[in-house]
Amino acid sequence: MLELPAPRWRYSRLVTGSPHFARIRERLEFARAHFPELDGLSIRVGLARKRGVLGWGSMDPEDPGIWVRPRALDLFTIAHELTHLLQARGQVPRGERACDLYALARSPALVDAAPQYLRVPRAWREAGALSAPRSAALHAAARRAVAERAAGRRDYLRAFERSLEQVDDGRAAGGE
Repeated sequence: MLELPAPRWRYSRLVTGSPHFARIRERLEFARAHFPELDGLSIRVGLARKRGVLGWGSMDPEDPGIWVRPRALDLFTIAHELTHLLQARGQVPRGERACDLYALARSPALVDAAPQYLRVPRAWREAGALSAPRSAALHAAARRAVAERAAGRRDYLRAFERSLEQVDDGRAAGGE
């Protein structure tokens, strides 16, 4: 008997009933394209309704799921939550700071907002949406830090944060 593949997403009733459903689905698909390790998985999607929570990712490898806020749905938040699913499978180091770093390292196209758990220049966080040069700078610094961790460096998260302290916001980050 021919078996159909599992659906990529399993949306909650709240998600499918949301006036933001089309945008949620579009952003989820865009972000997931950068996570080939999740191919073949059916991921539950719900709405994060707790005040102050931008998203939530399941740490149960048998029941992957993410919860998102429909109105404040940055691609980076989705990438962060998808990275939690990789953490649950042991493919990425655990912890919120490592999750932010590995999400930043995926693609500059996913870095549309500053990370929440890593220290970045205050002006970048206060600016709201990040400029393309700042997204590229965060992505490049994260890729270097991930490579340093792979080479055995234990303080790779702090090294990432220190590298951003060295960025001259006017010249190296694109001068906004």
